[in-house]
Amino acid sequence: MEELKRVVSVPFKKTLAASLSEKDFEYSLAFDLKWFSPKTASKVKEKALEAGYLILKAGVLVPGFDVDSIRIPHAFKPSENFLENEKSSGGKVSVKEEISFEQILEFISADTGVNRQKLVSEINFMQDRLSYLVDIRVVALIVAKKFGCDISVIYDRVSRSVLGISY
Repeated sequence: MEELKRVVSVPFKKTLAASLSEKDFEYSLAFDLKWFSPKTASKVKEKALEAGYLILKAGVLVPGFDVDSIRIPHAFKPSENFLENEKSSGGKVSVKEEISFEQILEFISADTGVNRQKLVSEINFMQDRLSYLVDIRVVALIVAKKFGCDISVIYDRVSRSVLGISY
C-alpha cells in the first residue's frame, strides 16, 4: 500500500495542488510522468479511491492523507507489476474500511481551508468537553460541521471504522 500512496501523492506534489480533477490526475500519471497507460492510470485512480487515499469531493479528487508526509525517493517509478502487487497484498484493500484521524483531519482541512493546527486545537477542546468518552474521529466530524464542512463524503467510512463494521 505504501507504493500506492507514493503514486497518488506525486501528481499533487508535482502541481502543488490541494485538489485535481479526475482527468488531470489520470493525465499526470499517464502523460506527464509516463508511468502508465491511460487505462491503467484510471485503474490506479479507482484503487486509490477504494483505499481511501483519494476522496472524490464536488467533482475533484483530494488526497485522503497528508501528501507532504510522503517521501518520494529520487527517480521513483512504480514497479511494472504495481497493480498486481496491490491486489495480492489484500484484494479489496481491507475488510474493515479503516479511516485514520489523520485522513479525516486532511479531508476537513482541504474542504474548509482551516489549518491543521487550529483543527487539532478545536478537536482537543471538544474532546476535553466530552470527557474523552467519544472516539476522536467522531469528535473530528463534529468540529468539521462547526466549520461548515460537508462530511457526507466520509461519514459512512468513519462510522463503519469506529463501529468496526465490515462490508
